[in-house]
Amino acid sequence: MEKLNENLISEIKKLKISTSTIIDVMDGMKTGGVLSHKIRSQNTADYYLVAQAYTVQWCKNRKGSHILTSSPSTWEQVGAFLVPELERAEGLVYVAGSGECICDAALAGGMSCTYFEQMGFSGVITGGAVRDVTDLQVLTMPVLATNLTPADTQGAWCVSETGTSCRIEQVTIQTGDLIIADSNGVVVIPYQDIDTVTDNAIKMSRIENRMMEQIRQGVRLPDLIEKTGQI
Repeated sequence: MEKLNENLISEIKKLKISTSTIIDVMDGMKTGGVLSHKIRSQNTADYYLVAQAYTVQWCKNRKGSHILTSSPSTWEQVGAFLVPELERAEGLVYVAGSGECICDAALAGGMSCTYFEQMGFSGVITGGAVRDVTDLQVLTMPVLATNLTPADTQGAWCVSETGTSCRIEQVTIQTGDLIIADSNGVVVIPYQDIDTVTDNAIKMSRIENRMMEQIRQGVRLPDLIEKTGQI
């Protein structure tokens, strides 16, 4: 995975470009996606997340072909979720999914999320539940998930791959894609489109900010739309 220019990330964070603006740009380019509305912050209401995805794909456990053959331990099945191949994770957001959202078992918890923050991850996003809300509320990074549950995944789910791609419902996230999340939701910018999407989003955001100022000063919105072609 190739890391993005830190100046680009800093510019997006400085402008706090809305995910609404980002998806408007991507719609016009017919690229990118929006993660499920079910995924919300479980530990903070005030966040703006911009980072490249590092993915963890989960799958259901299936029995083996021979009932007398020993099965891997539950830790052997799930231990890779801690992404031991990474020493540090600055500039990355941890993204885990299994296709369907797993709402009855936690894909991460207080201990693992605390570890992820210590590694340098900018945030955690799971296509499913998390647990240990008291520990999560101490963290400075956002933890976005569908819900809270005390149950974990061991025995029912396993990690199939890390650092490649994962799927959350209809959206496939590749490691290296740019993730932007705010209180509106989470958008995924494909790696190959990052420069074009962000350049256009920065321009659109500046136009929209000027439009908002003019609306507050009493200018008619239909006139502004006619002039700028945007809303």
